[in-house]
Amino acid sequence: MPDYTALKLLGIAGVLSYGVARLATKAGVVGYNRYTLVAVPIAGMPKMPRGYRVEPIAPEKLATLEIDANAEEQDRRFDQGLTCLAAYNARDEFVGITWVGTAPFEETMVHLRFEVPDTAIWDTGLWIHPDHRLGRAFAALWAGTAEWMAARGRKWSMSWIADYNLPSLLSHRRMQSATVGHITTVRFFRWQYMAQGVPKIVRIDRDAPPIMRMKLPSPSLETA
Repeated sequence: MPDYTALKLLGIAGVLSYGVARLATKAGVVGYNRYTLVAVPIAGMPKMPRGYRVEPIAPEKLATLEIDANAEEQDRRFDQGLTCLAAYNARDEFVGITWVGTAPFEETMVHLRFEVPDTAIWDTGLWIHPDHRLGRAFAALWAGTAEWMAARGRKWSMSWIADYNLPSLLSHRRMQSATVGHITTVRFFRWQYMAQGVPKIVRIDRDAPPIMRMKLPSPSLETA
């Protein structure tokens, strides 16, 4: 459970979301998720740390590495047009990955399809090897994302974060992220309801996923 400081930063909505999600998980037949939709400007991303490099990795090479996504999930991401960026340190050690893309992307945590504007990308699945989580791998992966975006004329990287995931929310805030919306999904057996989706109610084993069209930040939007 988040401590008192975390509770203050998360706010009432985040605390309630945390509690409801835990109860839904225990219930089994019911699923509940609430996410914050964020956009990170390329100007807020870090520069590449000295000694690091980030480059696209081919599916066959990625398959030889131990990461958090299994072979089936890796294939699913590549099939949807995502690029996997791998980071290496000065000793040429593999330190982590992130996934980026411009095409619509279907998530598996909920039955949902994301679409981003022409000036944005979708990022997902950032993962750092446990042996390198105290180093500069996080900064390197975001710097590599910025380089990948710049080569394609993109200005924003968009993603979703569980609204009680304080470390991720804070790390995005340090990169000047903007909150562009929230989504709440409720699953009951095979049925899923999402107020913000189109359509709102779907059967997850039969229907196409609802579409979430991401919107660009405006100056009046809050910081994530």
